[in-house]
Amino acid sequence: MFGLLKHRTKRKTPAKGAKFRAMIEGLESRTLLSAAVEATLKPNLSILASSTTTSTDVQGYTPAQMAKAYGFDQISLPGGVTADGKGQTIAIIDAYNDPNISADLKVFDSQFSLPDPTSFKIVNQTGGSKLPTTDSGWAGEISLDVEWAHAMAPGANILLVEANSSSVDDLMAGVKYARTQAGVSAVSMSWGGSEFFSWGFGNNSGESQSQTNFDPFFTTPSGHQGITFVASAGDSGTFSGVEWPASSPNVLSVGGTTLNLQSDGTYLSESGWSGTSGGYSQVESEPSWQSNMQNSGARSSPDVAYDADPNTGMPVYDSLPDQGYSGWQEVGGTSAGAPQWAALIAIADQGRALQGLGTLDGANQTMSMLYNLYSAPGSTDYSTYTSYFNDVSSSNGGRVRWRWGFGGFGDQGSATSGYDIITGLGSPHANQIVDALSGLSTSSGSTGSTGSSGSTGTGSNGSNSNGGATSTPQQLPASPLTAVVVAQSNDNAMEGSSGWIKLRIINTGAGLYQGPTTIDLYASSDSSYSADDTHITTQDQARLTLRAGTSKVIRIKYDYPTGLSSGDYYVIASVNAVGTDTAAAQAATNLPITLSPATVDLAASFPQSSVAVTPGTNSAATVTISNEGNVTAIGTLSLSLYASDDQTLDSSDQLLTTLPSVKIRLKPGKSITLHVRFGAPSDRPAGNYDLIASIKSATQIADSNSSNDTAVVATSIA
Repeated sequence: MFGLLKHRTKRKTPAKGAKFRAMIEGLESRTLLSAAVEATLKPNLSILASSTTTSTDVQGYTPAQMAKAYGFDQISLPGGVTADGKGQTIAIIDAYNDPNISADLKVFDSQFSLPDPTSFKIVNQTGGSKLPTTDSGWAGEISLDVEWAHAMAPGANILLVEANSSSVDDLMAGVKYARTQAGVSAVSMSWGGSEFFSWGFGNNSGESQSQTNFDPFFTTPSGHQGITFVASAGDSGTFSGVEWPASSPNVLSVGGTTLNLQSDGTYLSESGWSGTSGGYSQVESEPSWQSNMQNSGARSSPDVAYDADPNTGMPVYDSLPDQGYSGWQEVGGTSAGAPQWAALIAIADQGRALQGLGTLDGANQTMSMLYNLYSAPGSTDYSTYTSYFNDVSSSNGGRVRWRWGFGGFGDQGSATSGYDIITGLGSPHANQIVDALSGLSTSSGSTGSTGSSGSTGTGSNGSNSNGGATSTPQQLPASPLTAVVVAQSNDNAMEGSSGWIKLRIINTGAGLYQGPTTIDLYASSDSSYSADDTHITTQDQARLTLRAGTSKVIRIKYDYPTGLSSGDYYVIASVNAVGTDTAAAQAATNLPITLSPATVDLAASFPQSSVAVTPGTNSAATVTISNEGNVTAIGTLSLSLYASDDQTLDSSDQLLTTLPSVKIRLKPGKSITLHVRFGAPSDRPAGNYDLIASIKSATQIADSNSSNDTAVVATSIA
């Protein structure tokens, strides 16, 4: 399908006669996801030469205009709480580093009188602080995603995950990291690649296996609060087919529109944008929640819509020069819709939290709840559906290449009344959508798919998230899998150290089990899982195959968390059969593991009972340095030797010598011996004073105990 994924930023097309940057149209890669050779996909950009750093010449719809147009400013939460996404975290996945994004966000916020985010954290694809190389093209995408997610949910935390490159493996590593982070409830992905690379389908397509192997990454890990994954549908035009990850059934896909507003933001009209990608997947099967919208047998995309036309675009501030242009620019593309729909989801989750409900699980709740609001044109509940969505019924160009089921192809015309494969369900009435998703709405469409409703249903339940508007989660059917921990690495460990378990997974179902499986490990104070247990690691089995009654042993390595207090913990394994809507199978280690804090404790001692000296001559002493901690001491230490009259080190003692910066690598329970030469004081007779050895250290884990850093020995006549 593709090796490197392109991002979706579109800049406004220049007016006739204006100077503009040359448009670069990269050839679409035909490289499969699993291929070793990666081809570069370049974005299609057109940028006005008149981009400006002057705040008085900012072009495009402002956050206030967008909030009014789509009803964000009409959202009402319980208790009069401001609808700003507070308490939720939006994770944004992009490639490469934008070194200016923090400063650029401040400029954006100042321009539109927005507060700073409660938290804005930037990490690499594994959560580290060493960020990838800079790419000016992706910096524009990052600016759009961060600034507009924040604009529509200014109270939400922002986690920006910067992948090492735009390769599938690196971007998916970023997704995998983000979905395990505490507080994340929405993930925004404004990038993708076309599925439409050949005429081969089904099991004969290498594309199918590689793409679907990654789909489990867009699910909520067991034990984590619900997460909704949002992706831009693509900007390649509908004839190029759907794009992944937007075509994944676990992802909310956002298509594009052309939005016309009055100057105050009042909604005038909306049509399908000619640049949006859409159609029917060549790989993914039709999910159950689309069964009443279309009957192709294939997953259709997009699901929903948002303004994307760069000629009705939004202002973005990007100070990193790209082909000589920087500052304020009017930007469009389906990239604009993904972070703003993620913001809408964050606000809905904020409303759910106020009622004691769990955050939304995208694959099991959000999708079915949105589609459940639909009623076809001409039905008695059509007006109810249009109270939730703007039914975008016309297009400004573009046709869709699509297929019947998994067979032949046909053409689908422009956007029409009701659901279509250019704008999906339509663009949001955000206030009504939030009411439905947070359980505040009292009605829903009558012809949508079964599952969660906006008011009274419990719906399908992701790991520990509540469905519908009740705080009692639905009881899921038992998993076809069971699990047993058959071995563990130890029963004593230090925080931060490594361990492993061997987990036997058994197919106790009646038939063949074949599919993606996610295994999450937790540290628990007892032998059963509970919501307050600490997540340790996640291992994804892309394709686990077990015949009925057979089993497989998997060895899972992990690092013990550094934030746990000392004590006894069981390791709990939670095995989720992805896509089966069943409860996770759980297993615990047979013995608790005693977890101790990692400590370094360096102690000084004299191995001899006395040191023989002759006043006024050179003498020598031997000092032993031991590590009485439980982890290796790595670093340096210095040793000073004093003459003391009272066996207590104080300012009156005489410094005899110092050994500075001795490099050490001392394992627990091990010791080293230092031989120290010094000049014995000429004015002190041997036997009338003591020697005090004092150590100071600088190690990776600091010395935890200073009481044994000094040692005393008597002097005797040589």
